[in-house]
Amino acid sequence: MTDLTILIAVIALALWPLAFLVLRIRHERKKRRDRLDRMTKEDLEDIGTEELVIAVLKKIGCQPETNEEGHIVFKYQGDDFYIAVEDEARFIMIWNPWWASISVDNPALPYLKEIVNLVNVDSLVTTVFTADEDEKNVGLHSKCHTVFTPKEGQLDEYLKAMLDHFFVTHDAIKQNLQQLGSAASESVNKERTKVKGFAAYKENSTPLSSVEEEKK
Repeated sequence: MTDLTILIAVIALALWPLAFLVLRIRHERKKRRDRLDRMTKEDLEDIGTEELVIAVLKKIGCQPETNEEGHIVFKYQGDDFYIAVEDEARFIMIWNPWWASISVDNPALPYLKEIVNLVNVDSLVTTVFTADEDEKNVGLHSKCHTVFTPKEGQLDEYLKAMLDHFFVTHDAIKQNLQQLGSAASESVNKERTKVKGFAAYKENSTPLSSVEEEKK
C-alpha cells in the first residue's frame, strides 16, 4: 500500500462522519417534503402558516431562511424577498425590498413618484419609497398582502403567480419611466407631462385641518 493510498484512506475515514451527517439531513428533508406532498388540504390546515410558507417556497425551488425578526427571507429570480406571516389569520405580507433605487438629485424622481402612484392604482402589488440613511438615494420597495391557505388551491402555483406579479410591476414602472424620458428629450420646452393616478382624486381630498375642526 503506497503512502498516497494510505493518505486517501485516512482522509476518507475523517470525512465519513460529515458525509453521513449530510446524507442524513438530506434524507430527513426529503421525507419531510414527501410528507407534505402527500397531505390533503385538511391536513395542511393543521400546519402553521410559517411552516406552510417555507414548505411551499422549497417546492418552487427557493431556499428560505428565518431572520432575526422572524421573517422568512429568500431569493426569487435573483431578487430579495421576505415574508411576514400571521399564523392565526392565515395572512402573509410579501415584501420585495430595494428592488431599485434613484438619486434624490435625479430630475426623473418627480416623474417616478407619479408613475408609481399610477401603477399602484391597478396593481395587486403596492410600491412605496424610502430614503436611505444618508438621504442621498430613494429606494423602491414593493409589497403584497394576501391570504395563504390550502383552500386557495395549488399553493405552489399560487405563490409563484404572486411573486411573478412583482416583476410585472417592476416592468410597468420602468417602461412608463422610459416613455416619459423619451417624451421629455424630444420636447424639453413643453409643459411637464402629468401622470394621472391618485392625483385624479386630489380635488375631492379633505384637508386634515378641516377634519380637526369638524371634530371640535
